[in-house]
Amino acid sequence: MENAHIYTVPMVNQTVVADATLVIVHAAAAITTRASLLEVLRCTVSQEGTDTPDNLGVILAQKVTAFGTYTATTPQPHVIGGAASGIAGATTGAAATAGTDASAEGAGAVTTIHTESFNNINGYIWVPTPKERLIVTADTAFILKLRGTPATLTGWNASVTFQELN
Repeated sequence: MENAHIYTVPMVNQTVVADATLVIVHAAAAITTRASLLEVLRCTVSQEGTDTPDNLGVILAQKVTAFGTYTATTPQPHVIGGAASGIAGATTGAAATAGTDASAEGAGAVTTIHTESFNNINGYIWVPTPKERLIVTADTAFILKLRGTPATLTGWNASVTFQELN
C-alpha cells in the first residue's frame, strides 16, 4: 500500500507566539527503531479569521537541543484506520515525538534549511520535488517555524507531512 507509512502532524486554529515553532517532528533515537528515518513530503501554513494582509517568513529547519514547550499532537495516518506512527504526540520535543504551537521556545540553535516569505491571506505550501525532499535522521528534530511576529496571533493552521522510511 503506497500510503501505508505517511502521516501528517496538523495544527488547527491556534494562537501563536512571536517567531513561533508551528510544528516539530523529532525522529526516533536509535537507527534500528521505527520512525528513526523520516522523509518530509509537504509543509503548510495558513491563517483564518482575518482579512488583513501580513507578509511573514517561514523557516524549515533542524533543531538538536533545548526544545520548547508544545501542544502534544499525534501524527495522523494517510490510511484511514491505518497503523499509528512510530512518532507519538508530546509536549517536550523529545525523540520519537511530535508537537505543535510552541507556547515557549527553547534556547537551542535553529539551523535553517529552507526559508521563504509568504502572505497570510494566501498561505504557504512547500511540496518539494523528490530530489529536494528532506531526510530527517535518527534523533534529529525537524521544525516548521514562523519568522517574525504576525499582526494577528490567532487563527493559525500548519502541517508537516512525512513518510517513515523504516
